[in-house]
Amino acid sequence: MAATEDESEVLRYLETITSERNTDVESFLHENAVKNEKRDFTRTSLLIDEQNNHQIIGYFTLLIKTFQLDKQISKRIRKKLTGDKNAHAFNAILIAQLGRSDAYKGHINGDVILEYALGNCALVYDLIGLRIVCVEYADIKYLNDFYLKNKFNLLQVNENEKNLAFVRF
Repeated sequence: MAATEDESEVLRYLETITSERNTDVESFLHENAVKNEKRDFTRTSLLIDEQNNHQIIGYFTLLIKTFQLDKQISKRIRKKLTGDKNAHAFNAILIAQLGRSDAYKGHINGDVILEYALGNCALVYDLIGLRIVCVEYADIKYLNDFYLKNKFNLLQVNENEKNLAFVRF
């Protein structure tokens, strides 16, 4: 599908974000954010620096996803997540992407971007009652520390070998 002139302008704007530490941050915005929006698959929100030429500070992407529970998950946790101690799956808001531009490294930390993402998740909760928020991330110490510090609980390692952590409202 050919991009419209407006869409091309949006893509050029999104290409201004850089993240050397996490190339997934860059590639998602540059290659997939607009496609996923058009398919109504995800919603991506940008944090914009209005004082600095409307540069992109960071972004987050949300979607609703069903997660399968591993067999070793206790009945207590199953009940906490779903209300049913025998559940095999649960629906959650997934913070699918969370990133910051290198231009704001040292000025804005990830906690701020996560706070905005969780604010949007709270709106979803208010509108439709979905109370579980999840993140999937590589098993890297600084990411584990980041999500645990922000009140996420490690649940399981998923098939894609990503840690699945959750928080609930």
